Amino acid sequence: MNFHVLDTSVASMIVDERTNLELYLPHLQNELSVLPFQAVAELRLGAVLANWGEVRRTRLERFFTNILIQNSSEDLVNCWVRVMKEARQTGKRLEAADAWIAATALLLKTPLLTHDKDFSAESCSSIVVNYAATSTV
Repeated sequence: MNFHVLDTSVASMIVDERTNLELYLPHLQNELSVLPFQAVAELRLGAVLANWGEVRRTRLERFFTNILIQNSSEDLVNCWVRVMKEARQTGKRLEAADAWIAATALLLKTPLLTHDKDFSAESCSSIVVNYAATSTV
């Protein structure tokens, strides 16, 4: 079975059951999802800052228990260094948090599903599946 890495933007769509999630359903229904540790941190921070209630926090934590989470490792750190170096050498702006997510896809040699307009195939070494530019939602 194929798999992909989820960016925080798509993971958030899944947790909140947003309508623009339909753009990614062909991937989500037929492939295994991997969530980088960085996305876990971003999602938990977002929930805290938005003062999510118990129902939404429980839904988020249930999401985490039903998905593969890629934790940090020496290999992942080395991929992050590579992604950041390539971005800087090519003059692309890539936040450190986004680089962790791109590095996870690079490490696993798998596509990155994102709805973040800052991500593009040119901004990282991974194959990027991004419908943000075509979506009106």
